[in-house]
Amino acid sequence: MATDAFSAQIVELVRRMPDEAILELVKNRLGMAPFRALGQEGRGRRAPAPRAAEVEPVASRRKRGAAPRAANAEKPDRPPALSPDRNEMLESVERVVTASNGVSASEVARAANVPQPRAAAALKELKLEKRIFQGGDRRFARYAGDAKVAEAASLAARTSASGPIPLKKAPRGKRTKNAKSTK
Repeated sequence: MATDAFSAQIVELVRRMPDEAILELVKNRLGMAPFRALGQEGRGRRAPAPRAAEVEPVASRRKRGAAPRAANAEKPDRPPALSPDRNEMLESVERVVTASNGVSASEVARAANVPQPRAAAALKELKLEKRIFQGGDRRFARYAGDAKVAEAASLAARTSASGPIPLKKAPRGKRTKNAKSTK
């Protein structure tokens, strides 16, 4: 086995370590509860509190036979069970969107008679399920049952949008509320 100089130094360092220190390193690496090195039991110091990663989850303490779930374990591919009310709201939002030629999120909320945040969440969920499509983004986002219709509605909203209203210029010598002072 070929090793570089740094790895060789680490191997030599580990070979010179006492057995207790090597055991402590291995146990800490394996996630076992921390323990005191030999000869420290009678000093009156408390053992340090275990780190969050070392504490056994409550659920696995209850079901001793079950293996704890990994933090990054993949979730099953099935969608979460929806309540009847949530399902009904999703369907009403989908009906509003598919019956139109491109609508904004606020128009969907008004037409479906749901609060704006819930309408936005429903639109996002329907979009992820590919039941509706979004054209454009931000204030020009439009939703429709077809991707081309949504894009066309977004483009129409962008071209017909009015920009900021410019301030009226005051005639020389007269001041108005909107005119800024140069003094």
